Amino acid sequence: YDQVAALLADRRLSSDRAGGILQPLDAGVRERCPLVARTLEGIVAFRDPPDHTRIRRLLASTFSLRMVKRVTEMIERISARLLDAVAARGEADLHRAYTYPLPAMVVGAMLGVPGADLDRFKWWAQDIVFLVGSGSPSERLALAAEGHFAEMREYLRALTAKRRAAPGDDLLSAMIAAADGEGRLSEDEIYSNATFLMTAGHETATNMLSNGVLTLIRHPGEFERLRRDRTLIASAAEEILRFESPVQMTPRHAVEDGELAGRNVKAGDALLLFLGAANRDPARFPDPDRFDIARSDNRHLAFGYGAHFCLGAALAREELRIALAHLLERLPGLELTAGDVAWQATIDFRGPLSLPVRWRP
Repeated sequence: YDQVAALLADRRLSSDRAGGILQPLDAGVRERCPLVARTLEGIVAFRDPPDHTRIRRLLASTFSLRMVKRVTEMIERISARLLDAVAARGEADLHRAYTYPLPAMVVGAMLGVPGADLDRFKWWAQDIVFLVGSGSPSERLALAAEGHFAEMREYLRALTAKRRAAPGDDLLSAMIAAADGEGRLSEDEIYSNATFLMTAGHETATNMLSNGVLTLIRHPGEFERLRRDRTLIASAAEEILRFESPVQMTPRHAVEDGELAGRNVKAGDALLLFLGAANRDPARFPDPDRFDIARSDNRHLAFGYGAHFCLGAALAREELRIALAHLLERLPGLELTAGDVAWQATIDFRGPLSLPVRWRP
């Protein structure tokens, strides 16, 4: 934990890793994926100061606590509507019916994306997330992502033109205002970060929710404890994030020769910082493999640390707390209908591909 936290805050490490994602592929394949490289290079999470500082400052105001309070009612409304459609059935794939669409609908509404278009982002997101998180991208994934980036860019270009002509009370309008104001976001940076929010950003929120449901089902004693005492929802959310971190690792590379975490490294050397392992460090978390929804002093690293601490952390926490409260109320006796679940084929992101459950109507 101490090593990972220190390295996340160490200015001798760079997050500028967009080019490295495609590096394992042949030069000919990389040349056929110019939009992948161009889009990844504009994402705030893949930038270093001063560009990272500039982009993050312009985006930060749109992810403020005031914004989270403003969208809380919307999250509640969307969650209730989704569960209305689920509750009468008795069983469902909760990933498909609830934990996937909830974050998509929330971030879509925040960006001003019409609900009828959200399914398009679902298909665009899948190959993009697998490309970024696979650790070993294939030619098929790279070319599929290139096509999806092109389609998404055209969609966002048209939506941006509409918002520029008639600004609304949404995140995309705020990003456009930042592009037209002091400090300036470029058009590429608008497209890149909107794409990031609708793909990897949404995917991690989905994983957080699915991991939460699955972890509670697998720990029935703690699930029952939470049913009896709803005041534990906030601490249960933090323990879910620690115990099953939706982002398991984050890469960095050294910008200079030196010693890092007791190891000699050279400029350009890659480091993998395992957030999931840090969150199970017994030196930081007593009995770390025990899931305890009342765990105190639970300062986990699920959202990272330092300059790259997740911009959407407050929003994600609110989504998780609302989802837990609604699921406890609407789907009593929740249990898996399968012995196990299939997990995403990625090393960065952790979450199930489906969540077949049943409950007492």
